[in-house]
Amino acid sequence: MQHPSKIIKELGIHPLKRFGQNFQTDTHSVENAASFIPENSRILEIGPGLGAWTEVFLPRAHSMVLAEKDRTLAARLREVYKNDTRVRVLEGDFLEVPKTEPFIHSCNAAIGNLPFYITSELLLRVLVDFPFIEHALLGVQLEVAERLASGKGSSLAIALGSQGQLKIVSRIKRTSFFPVPDVDAALLSFTRSKTILRPHLRLLLKAAFWGKRKTLATALKNNPFWENEPVAIEWRRKLTGASFEKEAILQRRADDLTVEEFISLYDTFMAGA
Repeated sequence: MQHPSKIIKELGIHPLKRFGQNFQTDTHSVENAASFIPENSRILEIGPGLGAWTEVFLPRAHSMVLAEKDRTLAARLREVYKNDTRVRVLEGDFLEVPKTEPFIHSCNAAIGNLPFYITSELLLRVLVDFPFIEHALLGVQLEVAERLASGKGSSLAIALGSQGQLKIVSRIKRTSFFPVPDVDAALLSFTRSKTILRPHLRLLLKAAFWGKRKTLATALKNNPFWENEPVAIEWRRKLTGASFEKEAILQRRADDLTVEEFISLYDTFMAGA
């Protein structure tokens, strides 16, 4: 593929900061990790941009749904792949695409070099809201990748870890992008576990991490997120119960708990519901 600077010049556009556009110029790390996505997958690519990742995966016997927000880039992708029946281009904000969109529901894998400014929202959408995505390979800011791979320390790490296993596959130097961002990136792989649906887990995590420097007991008792949530009425009752208050886990901070410990806590709250 031509250098991004030449392509966008031909298109008469500039990289848009509001879209977090940093086009990858060196895709060796992606090529080396591409086999992580099983053969003959139906791949959802988030923000394909100029198609650098698309060109890595399409020759590997995959079919692809390309979700691109930028109107000019979406039009270019439609033109480039107009004769390829394996490719479908969806124009628009991926975060606003209905969860019932049939083309997305047909996918079982996801890839993408995610814009750093909305990484959390995109990760939750793909890995939590779309349980049909079994495998993913995603480019994120290195510091974020390290926190998520640790499986603790933030509500995002716990929410994603409850769905499957996250690993750092490789690091990507900032000079591999145009324009060059201020930070390095990393490739995160995701493999979904056969997990039980826990629809209110994020409500528990919001409350737990609301007071990160407080003990879990204090954060949960005083959090502002449970006021108008019917499920939390029973949670508050259990939280003040004599036997539950003796739980040692409540004397720890949310930062220190693992995915497994949060799942156990959630299941305790939901027992009998």
